[in-house]
Amino acid sequence: MAYKLRISIQAEKDVLDAIDYYDQINPFLGFRFLSELFDIYQKITHNPEQYSYISSDKRYQFRDVKLRSFPYVVIYEVIDQNIYITAVLNTYKKPFIT
Repeated sequence: MAYKLRISIQAEKDVLDAIDYYDQINPFLGFRFLSELFDIYQKITHNPEQYSYISSDKRYQFRDVKLRSFPYVVIYEVIDQNIYITAVLNTYKKPFIT
């Protein structure tokens, strides 16, 4: 079954922010991050059911997959023949608390 990958604007922004951050440390790291992310996208596209749901609540059909070498997770949802990447989140960042 062929799935079509669709990436949200927010997920694209998340990826660009991560690449900018890693490029500041070392340009090779930005490339490595993107390469690993593309590998994850390919795995998701070929077998999206392989990864677990974020919540056991049936109203939420989001799944996540961790990158191997970086502290990021890809959040996605499968709807029909489409895979919607909604976010690429840094798991080390703390949420803003007021």
